[in-house]
Amino acid sequence: MVLIAALAWAAAAVAAETPESLVSQAESARAEAVEARAELLAPESFRSGERDMERARSDAARGRNADRVSRWARDAILSFRRAAEAAELATTRLAAVIRARTAASEAGADDLKLDDWRRGEDTLEKAAIALERGDEADSTRLGESAADLYRSAELRAIKLRLLADTKALIEDARKQKVQRYAPRTLARAEALISEAAAAIEADRYDTDKPRELALEARYEVRHAFQIARRLDQWRAQDQTPEDLILEMEEPLSRVASEIGATARFDEGPGKTAEQIIEHLDSLANSKEELAQALDERTRQVFALEQEISDAQVRLGGVSEQRQALEKQLQQQEIERQRLDELERMFQRDEARVLRQGGQVVLRLYGLAFAPGSAQIPARSSDLMKRMETAVRMFPDAEVTVTGHTDSFGSDQANFELSRRRAEAVRAYLIDSARLPAFRVSAVGYGETQPVASNQTADGRARNRRIDVFIKPAD
Repeated sequence: MVLIAALAWAAAAVAAETPESLVSQAESARAEAVEARAELLAPESFRSGERDMERARSDAARGRNADRVSRWARDAILSFRRAAEAAELATTRLAAVIRARTAASEAGADDLKLDDWRRGEDTLEKAAIALERGDEADSTRLGESAADLYRSAELRAIKLRLLADTKALIEDARKQKVQRYAPRTLARAEALISEAAAAIEADRYDTDKPRELALEARYEVRHAFQIARRLDQWRAQDQTPEDLILEMEEPLSRVASEIGATARFDEGPGKTAEQIIEHLDSLANSKEELAQALDERTRQVFALEQEISDAQVRLGGVSEQRQALEKQLQQQEIERQRLDELERMFQRDEARVLRQGGQVVLRLYGLAFAPGSAQIPARSSDLMKRMETAVRMFPDAEVTVTGHTDSFGSDQANFELSRRRAEAVRAYLIDSARLPAFRVSAVGYGETQPVASNQTADGRARNRRIDVFIKPAD
């Protein structure tokens, strides 16, 4: 009976794998390969699957032998699955090339059909095929060449499109006499576009800086147009300067009203703006404190549940368990008070105190390193001493110093600079705080872990930071 049932099941399985079902499976496998970007990252296997798929469809349409159709469909399934796996590997191994390609595409290099873009595509294909065939060394070499070509294409696209468009916009502003109403704003746009052009010539590997400068220049020239239009309307409508100032104060009044404040302009708009900023800072602090409190409470609940579970499976010792739990809660309260004390040691623009899992993080924004330098500036000595005091509050802790930069500059240069800055802070802790060298490590992450947008000066300043991770001793 068992043998008969097994044979019947096998026959049903074979019958289920009809040519039509196999072609359907091949189509599904192809869709998965496309989703994995196998056309780009595993071209050899993907094209093989496409050929086999076309043969299966063609033979099926002509009513040819079912076994022949099934064979082509099975081959297509295998090829597409290989392509998806190879594409997943390439996503990691060729990540730098893919990022360079994306940046070049966003700059318009593909639409402009630039020669460097075409050569980059050809070289990336060769790199992907080499990886499919298991030649990682050749794939790495070709990938680096492709990344260089994409960066060159991106810079060329920035020159042709972004810089050219912005320069044309500035020229149009000049023709429309915008400088009569907004001379400073238009002059800033011209200075920024000149700086962007110079940045392209100075470093062909740093595409972030010229792009951001060009975008900022475009904003400023549009800003100049807006100022000119509004002043032109003001004159045409025979309005007074008072009308214009009251109009400008009105949006700030609305924002102040939304946060429950009363806008007062008898000392200018600065005071109201400061109220709004303080309110936003308070909201940010509250959000962060709530997140940390939630994390702490979650850890407490998990730990207590574990303790209760352990206590329930043991006989006796109930009193001892209760004492242990009370001691644990007392320790957690001590930790909370210590974090509060740490937060009071730093101004908001100097450092933030965070809790990540079981670690305390000192996020130092106030170490104002000179551009390109890893020397701790003398004006940061007071902040360094307070950081040292904070670390000393955790005896025998393991400390990891991580360096971070903004996105300006090449990836390699940023990694190296962030590493040297982290090493400088590590050396300070070893020399000044007398921490054992084996307990303090340093890592540079370059621009890879931003905490704010790199598209604004304030965001870039926040990303240029040192994080000190403190893992308390058990």
